[in-house]
Amino acid sequence: MAATFATALQRTGSSVLVSTAGELDAAAAPLLEQVLAGVRPSDTVLLLDVHEVRFMDSAGLLLFLEMHRRAQLRVPRVIVVGWQAQPQRVMEAVAGLPPHGGCPPGRAALAGFRRLVQDRADRQRESTAAPVGATASAGSATLC
Repeated sequence: MAATFATALQRTGSSVLVSTAGELDAAAAPLLEQVLAGVRPSDTVLLLDVHEVRFMDSAGLLLFLEMHRRAQLRVPRVIVVGWQAQPQRVMEAVAGLPPHGGCPPGRAALAGFRRLVQDRADRQRESTAAPVGATASAGSATLC
C-alpha cells in the first residue's frame, strides 16, 4: 500500500521547516514521530507547512495536536501555516466553531486550532489542580 502522508525537513541555522503533504490521519503517526526526532535542542523555530495536506480526519487532528504540544516543549516557537479548506473545516467542527468562526477565512483554522490547544491545556490544568468535587471556570480567549 502506498504512503498517503509525507514529510520533508529542511534546516537553516536554528530554524526548521517541515513540509507535509497528503492525508493526515492515524497512519501519519510514524512520520510525525520522525519529525519530532529531527528537532534539536538548539532549534529555536519550528515552521510546519501544511499547504499540501488536502485531507485530515479527527484522528489526524489529534495526532497533529499532540505533535504540536510536544514540539512546544522542545522549541521556543512553533508556527503552523497553510491550512487548506478541508482540514480547516475539520478543526472548526471539532472545536465547535461556526464556519470560519466569525473570523476572516484565512484565520478560521488558526482560531479553531488555538481553541483546541487551549481547551486541552485547560482540561489538563483542571484535572491536576482541582480538588475532588471542585469545578473550574474556563477563561475566554480571543481566537482571531
